[in-house]
Amino acid sequence: MDLNKVIIKNYRQYRDIVIDFARDSNENFTVIKGNNGTGKTTLLNALSWCLYGEEIHDYKDDSSMSICNNKSLKLAENNSDILVCVEMEFIDENDEILSFRRSRKFHKTNDDLIADAFGDTFEVITQDGDDFVITEDNAVYIVESRIPKDIEDYFFFDGARLSEYFQNTSNKKIKDAVLELSQLNLILTLNNNLKNVEERYIKKQKDIAPVLGRANEEISNLNSQVNIYETSLETSKNKLKEFSNELKIVEEELMKSNVNEVSEKSKRDKELKRRIKKAKSNVNSAKEKRRKLILETYPYMLSYNYFTHFLKYGESTRKKGFIPPKFKRGFLEDMLKEGICICGADLKTDTAHRKAIEALLEETNPLTDKSEEITLAIAHVKEVILKDLKSFKADLKEYKQIIAENEADLDEMIEERKTIRAFLEKYSEDRIKELTSLKTSYEKEIRNHERNMGRCESEISSIRKKIGKWKKVQTQEAKMQIELEEYNKKINFTRNAIDAAKTVRSELTENMRLKIENLTKEKFIKIQWKDDEFVDIRLDQNYGVFVKNRTGKEERPGDLSDGEKLCLGLCFMSALHNVSGFELPIVMDTPLGNLDVDMRHNIAEFLPQFVGGKQIVLLVTSTEYTDDFRETLLDHVGKEYTIEWNNSEDGKESRVVLDG
Repeated sequence: MDLNKVIIKNYRQYRDIVIDFARDSNENFTVIKGNNGTGKTTLLNALSWCLYGEEIHDYKDDSSMSICNNKSLKLAENNSDILVCVEMEFIDENDEILSFRRSRKFHKTNDDLIADAFGDTFEVITQDGDDFVITEDNAVYIVESRIPKDIEDYFFFDGARLSEYFQNTSNKKIKDAVLELSQLNLILTLNNNLKNVEERYIKKQKDIAPVLGRANEEISNLNSQVNIYETSLETSKNKLKEFSNELKIVEEELMKSNVNEVSEKSKRDKELKRRIKKAKSNVNSAKEKRRKLILETYPYMLSYNYFTHFLKYGESTRKKGFIPPKFKRGFLEDMLKEGICICGADLKTDTAHRKAIEALLEETNPLTDKSEEITLAIAHVKEVILKDLKSFKADLKEYKQIIAENEADLDEMIEERKTIRAFLEKYSEDRIKELTSLKTSYEKEIRNHERNMGRCESEISSIRKKIGKWKKVQTQEAKMQIELEEYNKKINFTRNAIDAAKTVRSELTENMRLKIENLTKEKFIKIQWKDDEFVDIRLDQNYGVFVKNRTGKEERPGDLSDGEKLCLGLCFMSALHNVSGFELPIVMDTPLGNLDVDMRHNIAEFLPQFVGGKQIVLLVTSTEYTDDFRETLLDHVGKEYTIEWNNSEDGKESRVVLDG
């Protein structure tokens, strides 16, 4: 059916408008331009309210307002009626007029608006030759047979929300919508009707022959159980396939990530971190000990030359028998008093040192009297000093070696850790954990569905054995009662018809899925502005959508950009329309969203091909309907309108004005 015209009176901001739509197969686009807030979504809701009595599309903050135009309310006299009415006039496949008209009466009393207590009036106007017939009795049935409410979203939809379509719609809902649009649900209805016929035959047979009837009843019940298990088995098979695909993707990424290498490098990184810390500690400790050693040994180093000169000078004066004037008695007494030799020796504990100093103090005694003792004492002092200096050099060398070795190891370990950290940044251990968790989850789901498949197959096998036993009873009883043979034929025919319908539905459903998959892929890849970015689209059994990029990785719709999601939704909708059993116009509110120039150009160029000659109504903003978009689409545009908005003291009003 083509939409011929829409007549709106007093519905929200539309007081009195008539819109005629383009119907020519070559110029099948009607474009209605309007700024945000002028009434594009209201037009969409006028259609859904007319057909179903509901405003299905988003009004945001204005949804609680009365549908009666406020300007008409203000201008109306008190105690007068205001009629809100929307009428949609179609031209059906026989070129006859079919109209749907919904109205609601309001009464103005004391400047207040009261809705008619009887609610809406819904009428269908059909053409019979030159006459027109108005009916209310089966109006709802006629709407459901021509434009079912369940598929309304797929013909009158809000393009601004199209990018959210795959996030807010469950796969099951999409699959149900496909079956509804393609009318494959009629086969399901056929199955249910055949089942009812079978039950009626069985009941009659049971009345005639209770045993045979019982057998058929049991077989029927057992067949129902088989159907339940077969459905569960089919679901598990589909889920098994789905989770196996997901598992394959995860395992491929894990394989690229090299889990064992990541784990080993993570352990090595932790070990290097610990060893680096220890090496730094060793270097700092050795440097600190070297510093203390140098500070403690500094007096030896500073006074060694003076002391050896003192010993040599003292040795020569000792032989002459006196202490030189420059080494006064007070100097030696001060050393004894303080208990520290100028060489740093502790005179309290070093007896030889002390005796040598005391001997030098005995100036009144000839030194030659203690010559041997002094010689031994001085030799001992010299030996101690040399020994301490030798020990200092050895310790200093050891600390230097410790520092050098640790710093060399430290540089090597730091470089190795840099290499490891660069590797781990590329293959995050957290990502590995996430993938491993997903892998475990998918493997668990696969095991569960494999177990369920085994259980279902076991139950189906067991039930079919019972069916076989009851069929033997059925056969024996039927032989004895020829009069029931006719019912047996009817029942068997019905069962065969049910099986055939089930097979046909399964095959058609799969063919439908493949057709929608191919159409969506063809359209989406063609409309993309990124050359070779996406190479394939896959629909699983429940119409879950997977987009494969040029690297071979499959992405969910949620991974795409807003523009890519909107285009994918548009292509998917277009594919649904191509397989739809309903010939209806497509009305799109804000179909271009925030797409960039290249994407809009692609949509304008390919949209006429996508819709395949269907009647299209675009509700667009001026920012969407650019000169480039209009010029590309112009050959297919039959009518263009502009929504003019007026907000006067009397109230709000929008007019739809034909351009040109």
